[in-house]
Amino acid sequence: MIKNFFREDLKDFKPYDAEKNEYRIRMDANESYLHFPDELKEKLLEAVKDFALNRYPDPTASDVCRAYADYAKVDFNSLMAGNGSDELIQITSNAFINDGDKVMILSPDFSMYNIYIKLAGGIPIVFDLDEDFKLNAEELIDNVNREEVKLLFISNPNNPTGGVISRETIIKIIEGCNCIVVIDEAYYEFYGKTVIDLIDKYENLIVLRTCSKAMGLAALRVGFLASNKILLNELRKAKPPYNLNAVTQTIAEVVLRETEIINSNIKAILEEREFLLQGLKEIENIKIYPTNSNFVTIKVNDAEKVNKKFLEEGIKVRSFKAGRLKNCLRITVGSRAENEEFLKVLRRV
Repeated sequence: MIKNFFREDLKDFKPYDAEKNEYRIRMDANESYLHFPDELKEKLLEAVKDFALNRYPDPTASDVCRAYADYAKVDFNSLMAGNGSDELIQITSNAFINDGDKVMILSPDFSMYNIYIKLAGGIPIVFDLDEDFKLNAEELIDNVNREEVKLLFISNPNNPTGGVISRETIIKIIEGCNCIVVIDEAYYEFYGKTVIDLIDKYENLIVLRTCSKAMGLAALRVGFLASNKILLNELRKAKPPYNLNAVTQTIAEVVLRETEIINSNIKAILEEREFLLQGLKEIENIKIYPTNSNFVTIKVNDAEKVNKKFLEEGIKVRSFKAGRLKNCLRITVGSRAENEEFLKVLRRV
């Protein structure tokens, strides 16, 4: 039987299910609701109109890395570009994990960490946040060192809670853990605090970033990894040679140079987040978790019932049915009209 050739350790493995269904209002995937102005669209068309589609792309994505280095105020030589930060999580896992190696992840946290760890042959060790999704850093450090884990993944701000760990606490974790520490700053722009400036100070630090959220380039799939030369040398061993296509590199470089548009979009999203939060605070029987991201996570009495009503209205939010997030809904910040429509339906429910 063909199943005899399958990996035994993946027998009960469930692939990540990214829905493709169309909805009237999409507030489930933490994308930007904003579109680029026509002038920028013209620049993008001009940049790609004479493209040499018969040639392989720059394997190091040097031009777009230089653009991101200027944007993020880091050394160009400290960066690696990836096909979304998801690929950079996979590259990190493949570069450092041997079969049976332990890797620490938080619960709740970004679900793709668990998937890539298992695909690399690693063993995920879960450390639970408390009931309010806060982290006990001392206990985490003790667990990391006692379990002798090789990697620690932390998203900051956290996805899916929106909560954050202070810079001081992150530094304490980096210094206290005898492992490689990966800080995933996918939602950095909505928080404003980072440890990317410490990548050369700490030999065990990797920082991840993405252009899918604040920059509005989710369709392109482009992310960046920042670290020191020693770790980057190992990471390059696991990176495919042409992992970021030429069209993506070109478009992303143009957009990254448009800092005024990026900053204006971030400001608009933060204003809409505040509007959404104020509206949620006026509704009874829900718990709102503090957020420093472009989404808000709430807890209701019966998330399945509430989500069913949203789907009937053509509104898609992220609904959690089990585990630490049971009865929670994660709502991506939308436009003013989308936020108003969401709040109107939630009030009725």
